[in-house]
Amino acid sequence: MLLRALSTLTLAAASAVTLSAGADPFVGTWKLNLAKSKFTGQQTRIEVLGQNRYKFTSGADSDTITADGTDQPYHDGTARAITMEGPNVRKTVVKRDGRILSTYTWTLSADSKTMTLKGTQIKPDGTTANYEGAAKRVGSGSGWAGTWESTDYKVSSPDVFVLSSYQGDGLSINVPAYQEVINLRFDGKDYPDTGPDVAAGSTSAGKRIDPNTLEITDKVKDHVTDRLTCQLSRDGKTMTMTVHNTGQANPQIAVYDKQ
Repeated sequence: MLLRALSTLTLAAASAVTLSAGADPFVGTWKLNLAKSKFTGQQTRIEVLGQNRYKFTSGADSDTITADGTDQPYHDGTARAITMEGPNVRKTVVKRDGRILSTYTWTLSADSKTMTLKGTQIKPDGTTANYEGAAKRVGSGSGWAGTWESTDYKVSSPDVFVLSSYQGDGLSINVPAYQEVINLRFDGKDYPDTGPDVAAGSTSAGKRIDPNTLEITDKVKDHVTDRLTCQLSRDGKTMTMTVHNTGQANPQIAVYDKQ
């Protein structure tokens, strides 16, 4: 949720920490600091199956799609339409319930050692954000086939989310641009994540390790998608979110500044 990703919070139970609602240092408005964040090291394997069919494996999830421009189901409940615009250019349109969420284009370098990404995300509130990325080949392969590791990511409109107190030792998480809300208590139970772009069956559960540390685990239909830790700086002005996506060796690091 919080990473679009980058996602929601899920926490498991450990030692309980009691805080008064007004004392919770996580409460406030937080904005992603892209310069201090690290969204790299995530790997995707592409297999070319013939007849314009491709298998994409990222972490624990795999999808096989025919690149003929038609909407096809994806593991997260979206539909993806892939069009090959020449041998080195691949365009993708992502939809949920018929609404376009994003469009992006991957371009393969002439030596097929790197790829570059350019795309546009369309948020439920009608605003858009442009983003760019890059990936390098890891190991052997040629053309599109092989394992690719992300090396860069930039977005024109960094996400902002609001945390407020919820039922004592809990937090209400609101991402206004995505109309996404989760009301979460730190009791180890799963709580639903709601919003027009959220995959059906998305939940989060969590625990508070200490007043400045949260542990989070996100699920979709009981399948763990990521586990993360939120750590506040000593002055309470910066929050560092370390996200371990299921099946990925390298974590993503998202740093947020309190507004």
